[in-house]
Amino acid sequence: MKTESLGHVDNPTRERKEVSIPGVTLILGGAAVGTYIGFQIGGPHGAAVGALVGSFIGAFAAGLIKKFKVIFKADGEVVIEYETRF
Repeated sequence: MKTESLGHVDNPTRERKEVSIPGVTLILGGAAVGTYIGFQIGGPHGAAVGALVGSFIGAFAAGLIKKFKVIFKADGEVVIEYETRF
C-alpha cells in the first residue's frame, strides 16, 4: 500500500477518524468519494477533507485504485493509504 499526505485542514477539536472507501464508490469518481468522506467525518472538517480527497481521486484514475483509506489526524493532517490494481 502507498501512503501520501494530502495536506492539512483546521481541526480545533482534535478529532481523529479513519474511513475506508467501498470499491463501488471509487468507481463513481472523485465527487462521489469526496461526498462519502465528507458525510462519514461530518461537519466543516468533513467538507474540507472530502474536498481534498475528491480532488485526488478525480486526478487519479479511480478505476485503478483497489483499496483506499483516509486518515484524518488530530493535528489536522489528511493522509491516504491506497493500493492500485496494477
